[in-house]
Amino acid sequence: MLTRQPQTIPDQNPTEMVTPRAVVFGMICSLILGVADPYTNMIVQGSYLGSNFTPIGVVFLFAIVVGIINTILRICYPKYSLTQGELTVVYIMSLIASAIPSYGLAEVLLPAMASMYYATPENRWLDNVQPLIEPWLMPQHPETIRSFFEGLPRGETIPWGDWAIPLISWLSFILVLYFVLFCITVILRKQWVENERLAFPLVKLPAEMIDPGNESKSLLPPFFRNRIMWSGFAIPFIINGWNSIHNYIYFFPTIYFQESISFFNNQVTLPINLSFPILGFAYLLSLEISFSLWLFFIISRLQNLANSTFGIDLAGSTVLPGEYQMFGALLVLAGFSIWLARDHICEVFSNVFKRKPVEDENESLSYRVSVIGGLLGIIFLFFWLWMIGLSLWVAFVLLVLVLAIYIGFTRIVAEGGVIFAETLNPQEFMIHGFTGPILGSQNLISIGLTKFWFTHTRTLIMPSMANSLKLADIVNIRNQRWLTTAIATAILSSLVGSIYTIIYLAYEYGGINLNWHFFGELQQDRFSYYLTTITSTSEPFRRWAFFGIGAGIMWSLMFLRQKFIWWPLHFIGFPVGASTPLVTAWFSIFLAWMIKGLILKYGGIKIYHKLLPFFLGLILGEFFSAGIWVIIDGLTGITGHVIFN
Repeated sequence: MLTRQPQTIPDQNPTEMVTPRAVVFGMICSLILGVADPYTNMIVQGSYLGSNFTPIGVVFLFAIVVGIINTILRICYPKYSLTQGELTVVYIMSLIASAIPSYGLAEVLLPAMASMYYATPENRWLDNVQPLIEPWLMPQHPETIRSFFEGLPRGETIPWGDWAIPLISWLSFILVLYFVLFCITVILRKQWVENERLAFPLVKLPAEMIDPGNESKSLLPPFFRNRIMWSGFAIPFIINGWNSIHNYIYFFPTIYFQESISFFNNQVTLPINLSFPILGFAYLLSLEISFSLWLFFIISRLQNLANSTFGIDLAGSTVLPGEYQMFGALLVLAGFSIWLARDHICEVFSNVFKRKPVEDENESLSYRVSVIGGLLGIIFLFFWLWMIGLSLWVAFVLLVLVLAIYIGFTRIVAEGGVIFAETLNPQEFMIHGFTGPILGSQNLISIGLTKFWFTHTRTLIMPSMANSLKLADIVNIRNQRWLTTAIATAILSSLVGSIYTIIYLAYEYGGINLNWHFFGELQQDRFSYYLTTITSTSEPFRRWAFFGIGAGIMWSLMFLRQKFIWWPLHFIGFPVGASTPLVTAWFSIFLAWMIKGLILKYGGIKIYHKLLPFFLGLILGEFFSAGIWVIIDGLTGITGHVIFN
């Protein structure tokens, strides 16, 4: 990437970087996000505050902290204002916390734990499913489950006792999983940040927001004094404000940038959506990556057309072959990332087991803790999956697939800067790849239980961990062992805030009256689907064939990029090019690719840097307006007003 890194501050006393007040401030922000995200999704039903890798809620809240609260502190109480390092800690804690309340965990896990509400004599869940589920995984009292979906009778209190054991059981697994992911991130940090020098485009916005520049005595950072940034900020802010009035005055006209074009007798449709934040983020990408992202999307549409024309499908779907190819490509990318890091990983393991000195003083965890703790954590996860009913080999394969997806997506975010992407669920791959007759009913139902904590890849915590460690490196935080404590505090704060909020709102209003996607759509057929696959073979060999084709294409793309400097396609685009988020994002990425290419060709790197604040302003303006209107809609009772999801 051709962007400069923000100016790093000179070395200071390490204890001045991660301070107790910064952790307290970050904990407050984490609690706010833990409460606000599910409240917004279930009551306001507006823009999701935490549904991607640079969430609206985090950017909105951090802009208030940096631009308003810290400015007031600098004016009135200078000694209490937050330094660059302390602001970094606040952002890191907020970013980590935002990965938990919504799709990342809480809004999926809690309704799933009570999904027996949808058991009926017709679907026979009580006969065929409940006996296969360990009682410590779900609340057992029928009234506890019914009230969670329908609301408490007047005068009744929330039955916290019925939730205690299931919550402890699930959270023990989740917290160990997060610890394992953090250990892996720490081990790979040096390889990705220092050896390969990956771009980490999503870190650019917060880094610029807190960069003090050369005028440390100024009340505002240079980013907030830049007129070019405010011109970019104004465009989405004004347009979204104009469109939002329509929710209050129905005949008020709106401005939308949505269209579609069709080809081949309407068999191929390309949506044309202009998204200001996607345009801003895509401007940060290298031309090779942005070109590959939109091109592979176009190729995926053409492949779907070819599949329809020649009758190539899986289970009647002409889209599924592409999804299996993407999944194979993603696993190859994860393996490729480990292969590139093999020398570094060997050094780390030598440090742990052969006591060879390797510098790790500035890592968030020592390599010894990361390796031994990570291995022990993986063993715990493995046996926990076995305890809920998975066979040993199924638990092993599922755990490998899940960790590979985490590593693969973290690599994509670190190098490609995508703010959201999707892939085939590992559970779906296993069910149809190994088939129901081989897995058996116990494994099928237990695999269904694992979707309680791994359903959607739009919000994964490991990419947030990697971006956090990169931001800490940019700002030159030297006491990163304390940063680990801050991250753990953020996770616990977000868990407490989000779990309490969801349970309270469900019992207060009834879950079926809240967000139907989480309380109805995801739960109604949760176990029926697995029961129907017990005797289904689902064309496993053809699925493995498409998986292998995707893996082979990915390997070829990586080989060509490593072998030929002139090769224009970046392999990062292939695993995500056909994913659903690219449907609405591809045109904005294409537009940013074209604009950036013209700027670099005719204006040079100087003009590129000069215009960078404008594109960052597009991101901030969209996210800030989304946050403002979530608050306004919440106060006025307007629901369903979405600016950016």
